[in-house]
Order: sequence, then C-alpha cells, then structure tokens
Amino acid sequence: MAGAVQAGLKSGSLDMKAVTSILNAAAKAGVSDPVMGSMVSMAAGAFPGNAPAIASAAVRSYGTHVTEARVRNVVASTVAVQPNPYASVSPICEAVTKALGNSIVANTVPAIAVSVAAQTPDNPLQGVTAQPTQTLVKPGEETSGGALVLPGGMSVGGTPTSPSPVSDPAGN
Repeated sequence: MAGAVQAGLKSGSLDMKAVTSILNAAAKAGVSDPVMGSMVSMAAGAFPGNAPAIASAAVRSYGTHVTEARVRNVVASTVAVQPNPYASVSPICEAVTKALGNSIVANTVPAIAVSVAAQTPDNPLQGVTAQPTQTLVKPGEETSGGALVLPGGMSVGGTPTSPSPVSDPAGN
C-alpha cells in the first residue's frame, strides 16, 4: 500500500479520492499501525493543506475497529510532516473528532492533542515552566520564571500545559 502512495505521488496522479480509497483498502487489509502511519505521513506531506481531511479519512477507514492508539498514530503521523506542526494540531484534531462522531474514542482526542502538541519541534511552550519559588510576592518584586500572580500577590504554580487549580476542592 505504501508503494501505491509513493508511486501516485511521483506520477502526480494521487488526489484526495485516491488517498481515501487507499487508506480504506489498507485498513480493510489489516495493515499494521506503523504502516498506516507511514501512508498517512506520505499523503499529509504531499497535501499539507488537506492534512485534516487525510487524518479524518484515515480514522474513518478503521470503522468500528478504531482505537485510541490508532487515532494517536494517525494524528501524530499527520502532524509530524506539516510545515508548522504545533499550529496544525488543532485543525487536525478537530477534523478527527468530527470523523469519530459520538464514539467513546472521540472523548480521548483532546488528551491526544495535548500529548502530540507537547512533542512538536516548534512547540512554543517546550522547556518552559512556571514553578513558583515563593507563595507571596511583594509589590514591585520580580516573580520567578514568569509565574502568574493573582491580585493580592498570590502566585499560581503549575506549568503552561498543566496549571495548578485556582480553587480548592470546595470551590473556594
């Protein structure tokens, strides 16, 4: 199957209909997840503007055999070959969520999006943490590492991808 994608790309005869039919045939044939990921990468690299459609076609091709691991593989494979991987995560995951409809797997897409975005090479939050070294900040005092400071001088901990809760469990 990957050979068909490669040959179609070289000849210029590969279009979205052909990509969809190849992905459907591959899923029906039971290709391994790495092979499906490779095919999705080739197609998404050839058609970067259609990456969300390619990802959703790949997910739909699994039919009732779609799993969280397969969705993660498709999303990661699609994002990896985009010119701006970090910015492409959201539209790709939105298309995949729509393709999944009301399935249980659709509920896992936000977590997959966060995980894939964190691993993109152009992630603007890579290596950034905002762990406070103190709990109260005096007026005019510098805060450590860009920590968020609430009115009254209370600094909020956590990281940009996993902020600390602002309220306690009672909601205060």
